[in-house]
Amino acid sequence: MKKVSKIVYYIKLILFITNFYFIFTMMHNILDARICGIIFIIAYLIYSFKVVLELLSKKERYKNDMIYNLMQIGMIVYTLVIFIRCFFMKMYVTKFTMVYFNINYIILSILVLFIMVYNFIGFTDKNN
Repeated sequence: MKKVSKIVYYIKLILFITNFYFIFTMMHNILDARICGIIFIIAYLIYSFKVVLELLSKKERYKNDMIYNLMQIGMIVYTLVIFIRCFFMKMYVTKFTMVYFNINYIILSILVLFIMVYNFIGFTDKNN
């Protein structure tokens, strides 16, 4: 089971690094979504800072918690779906698509906050 956990962890790292490209490419859509996009960017920057600190800490508990890593993979895949929709379908923020982008950036912000809360609650009661 530890091997599967580490494989999931490394998949999460690869996706986390590529996620910066997704976010950077969608930046014009994110900022055009106004307050929902700004909230998402702030939440994502805090999340990215937290993940970098986890990488620098080199603690085994981050590699072994498969649920935590799967949640992060799910959030990144969700971002990838939005990226594909924006990039390949040439979807921009207009008055007709504003609701789509606002809902998705709110969902992504909630997912990022949920992952950070899980990290805080899940690891405070462990002795690792």
